[in-house]
Amino acid sequence: MKKFALMLFVALSVSAFAADTTVKGYLVDMACAKEDGAKADFPAKHTKGCLQMDECEKSGYGLMTADKKVIRFDAAGNAAAKKFITELTKKTDIRVSVTGAVTGDNMTVSKIDLQP
Repeated sequence: MKKFALMLFVALSVSAFAADTTVKGYLVDMACAKEDGAKADFPAKHTKGCLQMDECEKSGYGLMTADKKVIRFDAAGNAAAKKFITELTKKTDIRVSVTGAVTGDNMTVSKIDLQP
């Protein structure tokens, strides 16, 4: 029984420290992703100006993958996305690589990079 308890403890400890992964897709705000995300051309035509709109910024940010799945950023990820958007020179087609720990449809973001 002690051996089983120890193995269970180790398994739970390892899952609590999930390794970072990099996911590629489009940077989106949650309001627009919910409203327009199903449109075929939405992610590529979504603009920097829209990402900076008050309502869009308040909704939070996420990543839309090629299969239209949206992964929501954590609070630190939202702050990083806001800074990233401010420094961005592109106006549309904002494809990014986001590194962090993914749990379901949420991501603890550690890094956001523009895809070439």
